[in-house]
Amino acid sequence: MERDPHEINRLIGEFMELLEKWQHDPGAFDWGALRTLAHRGAAAYNDGGGPSFHALALDGVEHGEFHERFLEYSLEAGFDPFKLSRLGSASAELPVIDHAGLADAARVNPSSARMRAALMELARARFGTLAERGETQGESDPSGATAALRRTAIACSESLPSDLLEGIAPDLAAAAADSQRRRTATAAVDPVEAYLTTAEARVDRSSKPYG
Repeated sequence: MERDPHEINRLIGEFMELLEKWQHDPGAFDWGALRTLAHRGAAAYNDGGGPSFHALALDGVEHGEFHERFLEYSLEAGFDPFKLSRLGSASAELPVIDHAGLADAARVNPSSARMRAALMELARARFGTLAERGETQGESDPSGATAALRRTAIACSESLPSDLLEGIAPDLAAAAADSQRRRTATAAVDPVEAYLTTAEARVDRSSKPYG
C-alpha cells in the first residue's frame, strides 16, 4: 500500500510537540496522547523514503521516561523493532532503529537499559526457535524464510541476549564477548546493563542505521 510521503514528518512533528510538553511539566503530561501517537505511528517505517519515524524519535537522543513509554506503547501497538528497511537507493537492508546506539546508551542510562531489556525479551520470542535450530540452518537456502530471519537477527544483534546470539551466530557472540572483556579492562561497567557490545565482526557498519 502506498504511504503518504508526508506522514513521517507529521508524526515526528507531533512527537516533538509532546516531548516539549513533557519536558515543560512532566507531572501534568497526558500519557494518553503519547499512546495515541505511538499507536498511529507503529507501522510508519518510511521504506525507501528516508529514516523511519522511530529512528527519528529514538536514535541519538538522551532517553528518559518519555522515550521509555513511547517504545512501550509502540511495541504494544505492533511496532517491529527488528524490521529491516532500505534507505533510499541503498542496497543494504538496515534495522529501522539503531540497536548498536541503544546498546551503547544502555551502559550509562537506566532508561536506555530498560528499553534495551524490553527488546531483548521480544527477541527471545522472535528468534528463540532460530537459536534452537543452530547457526547453519537456512544457509543452504539463502532466499528462504529461515535465512532471512537469521540475517535480521544478526543485523539487530546488539538487542539479542548473549545466549540467544550464541545459538544463532557463535562467532559473532564470541567477538562481542571479547569486545566486552576489553571494555571492562579499561572502565567499570554495570553487569546488568552490559549485555553485549557491537557486532562489528560480522556486520558491516559502514552504513549505520538511521540516526
